[in-house]
Amino acid sequence: MPDPYIHEIRVSWGDCDPARIAYTGRLPAFALEAINGWWEHVLGGDGWFQMEMDRNLGTPFVSLSMDFRRPVTPRHRLLCDVRPVRLGGTSITFEVTGRQDGEICFDGRFTCVFIVADAFRKQSPPPEIRAMIAEWLPRDTGAGD
Repeated sequence: MPDPYIHEIRVSWGDCDPARIAYTGRLPAFALEAINGWWEHVLGGDGWFQMEMDRNLGTPFVSLSMDFRRPVTPRHRLLCDVRPVRLGGTSITFEVTGRQDGEICFDGRFTCVFIVADAFRKQSPPPEIRAMIAEWLPRDTGAGD
């Protein structure tokens, strides 16, 4: 299994509310940005936009859940560990853990389905993408249905 993918985010003043912490709605956005960064890393530069436009492959989300543990602020970089934890017949689930200054701020699970983008029809991931994802899966769970 490759080294964990860590996506760095610079939290800015504009991401924060009057309490001087990141708006709650920004935290899922940070996690999705990190997942897009994982796709770019794994596919060699192709994030969601390129997948949709160049491969006609979409991955809309069908589920997300997050636990918030500590406030996110602009004081430190937000480091998001991204890892796929399940690959089904037509879906993929990611875990994302956001840390600042060595402390966990949030963690969550995000599931999306693979679709033929222009038809918005569910499909299995292409074999070459399935193979790339499989390399990142935990050894004890592997690919599932």
